[in-house]
Order: sequence, then structure tokens, then C-alpha cells
Amino acid sequence: MNVTQQILQYAVPAFYQLGIWRVQYLQSVCCICHTNPAVLQKECLSNKRSFFWSFICQDCHDSINWQPEVLQHLVSVDKANNPQGEVTACPFTLDIQAAAPHTSYIRSAIIAFKYKEQVDALPVLVHAIHQLPRPHGCHALNSVIIPTPTTSNRLMTRGYDPVSILSYYLSKHWQIPIFKGVSRIDDVVSQQGLDRHERQANINHAFKLDTTPAVKRLLLFDDVVTTGATLTAIAKTITTVCPDAKISAHCISHGK
Repeated sequence: MNVTQQILQYAVPAFYQLGIWRVQYLQSVCCICHTNPAVLQKECLSNKRSFFWSFICQDCHDSINWQPEVLQHLVSVDKANNPQGEVTACPFTLDIQAAAPHTSYIRSAIIAFKYKEQVDALPVLVHAIHQLPRPHGCHALNSVIIPTPTTSNRLMTRGYDPVSILSYYLSKHWQIPIFKGVSRIDDVVSQQGLDRHERQANINHAFKLDTTPAVKRLLLFDDVVTTGATLTAIAKTITTVCPDAKISAHCISHGK
């Protein structure tokens, strides 16, 4: 990791954290309905407000079907992707756990933060991230979080990387480090607006593994999953080099 990356690793989350602090200390109402006190009764916070659990009121929290059914996608490794031309890993099923469906205020918050960089939407997404339980048996010594990388061109155009920022809060929530050894190839077109088959064909060879992770448990993370093509492609790329990796995927919402 170079000096610029080290600075961004700490400076960027600190900038967005200001939005969290503003809500935490200056706003006493729900981020969604703007009326009810932003305290979850089920977390026993009526007398003591927690840093992450005081953004959304009980009614707005209960209006979402948290942790919907796990999506499953078959991941295979073809010979074309293997440097030796041999398949070294068996096909496996990639489980994708979402915090919530891509509906209601979750969808609105993702659009506002992802495409408009509205920091006011970040507390809602942090709340959603905290609905994702840490995978069983995973901890800081045997696991890493791999956020879906963006392209250099898209980063220059957009000016920020929303998935990287959100993965920072997932890392804090799970107490598992982030691994930035996967990169995205610049000449692949955007997935937005493509159907399932077009997405899969477009994304199949869009990623590369720059550094081999030192652990076996790899937790892929994205903000929104539509068809699962992106996370499946990342898992396929990793498995080609690391056939023994134990890979699962997680996201804030899915649009199944």
C-alpha cells in the first residue's frame, strides 16, 4: 500500500464520519420519518443512546424485512482463466446475504449516497450494515472483507468510491480487516441497464487478483446486488488463483 492509499484509507472515512457525528449528536429524531425519537426499544436504548443504533426509530426499523432469503449462485472455474489451462477448483455455490431488500428507504438511501454523494443518507446505510451478522467462525485472524472494486476511470469521474466507504463501516462492525488486492479492469462497460445474461457476459473477465490474500475466509461485499453477476465474477477470479478459499458474499440490499 503506497502513501496515497494509506492517507485515503483514514482520511476518506474520517470525512464521511462527520455526517454520522452530525446525526448522532445534533439530530434527535429518526433519519427516515423525522418525527419519532431515533432509539430502538429492542436494543434497550431508552436510557442510553448507542453510537450506531440511534439513527432510525423502532417503527421505521420494523418496516423493513431485514436479512431476506440468501441468494445462491454457482461459481465455476474455466480453463481459459487458469494460467496453466487446468481447472484446479471445483464448482461451488456462492451464498449472498443481503441486509435488506432493495426497496423503501434503503433503495432511496443507496441511490442518494451512491450517485449523489449525499452524506445524510450514510447513517441509514450504516444502520443497514449493522443488520448483517458476522459470518460464523470468521474473525480478524482468519478472514478479510473484499469490497467490490471500481475502475480508475469511474473513480476519477465520480470522485469517490461508495462501496469502499461502506466497507469501512462493515469492517468496524465485524472487526475484520479490509483486503484491497482485487482490482477492476477499466475497459469493461457499466453493468447498469443490462439484463442478467448481458451482465454475466460483460463482467466475466472484469477483475484481477493483484495480491494473494493471506487468509482463506474471504467475505465479498457490495452495496447492491441485482443478478449477482459481479460478485460471482469476483469469486471466480479469486478461486482461479486460490482454489482452497472459503468465499461468501454480503451486500446492503438485493433487487431479486
